[in-house]
Amino acid sequence: MNLFQSARAKIAARLAETDKSVLTNLAFLSAIALSTLLLSAVLAVSWWSDNFASAVEVNGSSITVGEAKSRGDIANFRLNLEAARVRARVSSGTLSNDEGNALLQQINDAGTNLSSQLTSDIIDALLVAQLAAERNITVDQAAIDAAWAEETATPELRLLRRISIAIADGPKGLPTKATTAAAQLRADAILAEIKAGGDVGAIAKRESSDSFAAEGGRIGWSSKAEDPSTDPAYAAAWALTAVGPTEVITQSIDTLVIFYVDQIRPAQADPNFDVSASDAKINMDLYKKIVGERALSAALSDVVTAELLVDPVEQRDISYIALPVPEGNSGAEEVLVRHLLYSPNDKSKDAAKLDPADPAWAAAEAEAKAAYEKIAAGASMESLADQSDDTGSGKKGGSLGWASKGSYVPAFETAVWADGLKVGDLLGPIKTEFGYHVIQFEGRREGMTLRMELLAKELAGASVDFDERAAEALKEFDGMTTDNLGFTSRYSLNAQIGSAAWLLAAGEVSNVQTLNGQMVIFKINAVEERALTEEQKATIKTSGFLIWLDTYRQTAKIVIEGSVVQEAGGSPAP
Repeated sequence: MNLFQSARAKIAARLAETDKSVLTNLAFLSAIALSTLLLSAVLAVSWWSDNFASAVEVNGSSITVGEAKSRGDIANFRLNLEAARVRARVSSGTLSNDEGNALLQQINDAGTNLSSQLTSDIIDALLVAQLAAERNITVDQAAIDAAWAEETATPELRLLRRISIAIADGPKGLPTKATTAAAQLRADAILAEIKAGGDVGAIAKRESSDSFAAEGGRIGWSSKAEDPSTDPAYAAAWALTAVGPTEVITQSIDTLVIFYVDQIRPAQADPNFDVSASDAKINMDLYKKIVGERALSAALSDVVTAELLVDPVEQRDISYIALPVPEGNSGAEEVLVRHLLYSPNDKSKDAAKLDPADPAWAAAEAEAKAAYEKIAAGASMESLADQSDDTGSGKKGGSLGWASKGSYVPAFETAVWADGLKVGDLLGPIKTEFGYHVIQFEGRREGMTLRMELLAKELAGASVDFDERAAEALKEFDGMTTDNLGFTSRYSLNAQIGSAAWLLAAGEVSNVQTLNGQMVIFKINAVEERALTEEQKATIKTSGFLIWLDTYRQTAKIVIEGSVVQEAGGSPAP
């Protein structure tokens, strides 16, 4: 198997999964479904002399091997450039050593994942070009030149301070109109004092309720890209054109804030950029093309995001249950047993090293037989569990929990999987390398996958109350969670869940979806046209375009080195 075949095997296995990611909550930003397509093989093929062969193809558009290799060089150059800029900021005092080390570690991590990220970037660049062309969206040379100027410059830095004004809770534990109004009056007075020339640091120490108060409200130096773009207070601070305060901003239901821009260090051309790029033998024409692709993606994002924010939109009220995918074979049958272990010299770890003729073995067997007889006479295994040399299960009354086939050592495994066992049957003593076991059989059941599939069918029954049955299931499945998310919009929802949810009508229940390490079953309680909430709008502004793009990515035809790894899958849901 050559390198490309190995990569294709990983790709095919990945794309064979029914679902590729999931919400930790249902508004979780969709993971890039194809991020595991590895181009490391493409980037390392010194033996492939044909640089004009196709490396990646999306819906008929492609990028050659030679270009893919050059894109890899550029991506690596950008990481090295960013690392150099971080070190320069530490030297200039706009980053502490700890902050610099944290950023350098992030850059190092990005380098480790460079191949998969590069593949995702190539797929997205091809896909965005197609989608932008369909909408007649272009970027002019002036926009590309501006993006290039930003790429080759060190970013503007701002030293920010913050004053937080807590809104007191009312009688019911939440802010009221009266407490909010009182906090607003106080914040307005603080802002007036700052505008009158008051010492911001001293005011922050006196008035602010957050952790930055002790440092005079000083948050520290940052670039715009480093600050949270959806936070209205940070957005207001970066909207200022000179040093000074923002207006009073409601940051949350219980907090008002005032930001203060203390100092500004303007962006400036990076004097080392051209030399560094030349030393790295970077293809500058391709580099500028990539910057233009990012500008086009930003232009498409602006248009699409504006469309997604138009009210009203179809929303779905979703309930779900989720269960972590168990380790090993989740489809295998499971068995439940208790046991007591009697080890030679009470040392299970040393038993295998002990001579079989050592009297300690006979003593352990005698203890096990005595325990067996007590249980057979009516004693509970739990009452004897504190004697077990398996102290872990001993604390649980001897219970080993549900386990699939192959979980135990051979002699133990043979005993607990014997045909014809009934609940309560007593087995033993069974000798293993750990000692002698007295075992009590407590049950056998289908594997977790089948159990969840049966639960999904049950939940889909017309007479079944989803929420009530889900509450009961919590007692049947260890680690299961359930929740009702209320109404959610298509593009404030994880792309894979959204694709499945938008195929269901009101009242319908999904099959089991394996998503991001979870087995998920969800129900559509209702479908309505509704106005977007402020929270939904914020999510769409942050990630709506990426979720929208992911729906197209899921349906695109993807070809790697001439082999189809994902067939075209129809039209995305509107």
